[in-house]
Amino acid sequence: MGMWTIPTIITGVIIVFVAYFLTAGVMKKTRQRASATDTPISKVVKDHPIAMNPIIIMYIIFGLFTGIMIFYYWSIYGY
Repeated sequence: MGMWTIPTIITGVIIVFVAYFLTAGVMKKTRQRASATDTPISKVVKDHPIAMNPIIIMYIIFGLFTGIMIFYYWSIYGY
């Protein structure tokens, strides 16, 4: 096992849990909106439509993890 196996597994689990809970939250709001005839869209979603997008959040988590790995190797080996 390499040095990055455990951090990769932990990051993968975090990504899966965050994606599940955000997707489940979106589905609950979709059901609520379908049951009501005139449910207004919240101000946060109007102002920032990608703020609660699970795909965007997963890219951010993956980018942070990859950035940490790149920074680690850069700090150890240089160019």
